[in-house]
Amino acid sequence: MGCRRVPLPLIVLTIVLLASAALAASCGGTSSSDQQASSPPTSASPSAASTTPLAAEDAQAVRDLAVAYWAAYNDYDPEKAISYLDEGYRPSQEKVIRDEIGRIKTFGVQLGVSEKSAPVLIGPDEAEMYLDMKTPTGTRTLWMKFERRGDAWTITYVEEVE
Repeated sequence: MGCRRVPLPLIVLTIVLLASAALAASCGGTSSSDQQASSPPTSASPSAASTTPLAAEDAQAVRDLAVAYWAAYNDYDPEKAISYLDEGYRPSQEKVIRDEIGRIKTFGVQLGVSEKSAPVLIGPDEAEMYLDMKTPTGTRTLWMKFERRGDAWTITYVEEVE
């Protein structure tokens, strides 16, 4: 019996798909036990929040923050991505973000992120929005939460949802 050679492009494609599947599984940066510990107390689930439209200026600021955060992922810049997180959320996510960005950098993956739903107010100085993230293995839905600190918004939570 002889060995069959597998073409290099097929091997590379397989590696990229496996890496992006691992990234997608960890997207949102928390395990289920971490999610409970670091989830903001505003609402237990995405559907539990009552929502109010945000002022246009605040909605744009939240959109810009979400876009900048994911752009830092695509630039493979963990420092920048981490800088957008609220100081209370940052410690639980720093290692996860560094690991995720390291994986996507290794395989040259770029994440396509677009708005699924407009930002809405869910509490005093708290907002949420949903995004679609395109990866090499498909599209995922992300739930992001934000809090206004003075004149600036910060990210307080990110999770992949169904």
